[in-house]
Amino acid sequence: MKDVHIIQNGTVIDHLPAGMGFRCFEILKKQNIGTEATIIFMNMPSSKCEKKDMVKIQDYTLDEETSTYLSMLAPDITINIIKDGKIIKKIKPSIPDEIKGVVSCINSRCITNTEGYAAEFFVTSKKPVILKCKYCEFEFKPE
Repeated sequence: MKDVHIIQNGTVIDHLPAGMGFRCFEILKKQNIGTEATIIFMNMPSSKCEKKDMVKIQDYTLDEETSTYLSMLAPDITINIIKDGKIIKKIKPSIPDEIKGVVSCINSRCITNTEGYAAEFFVTSKKPVILKCKYCEFEFKPE
């Protein structure tokens, strides 16, 4: 039997704040990870912070849009792409200065929610992440 800690091909999302593992998994389910084997580690010891969560997904590669969204929720994440049991690529997604199409404005009266415009935001703070809608100027923390 294979060791559950090791995936042969896929993605490892590391350095999630403790308690964010299931939130990350919910986001990934919306991105159609399908029936791929997924392991969620919670409250693991970490040298960077006291505790962390980690998500491992067999046979799945994270796209850039989802990586950007996850970095807004957890700015210190690291994404490792695994092939043949080895890390072939380490990605430290950065939060861009502007965001398009990744999240929706939470202001129900915003034109992006009433008229069908694509949501666009300025990132006014990166730690914690605060977004400001380009249309209605509403500021909020993505969740």
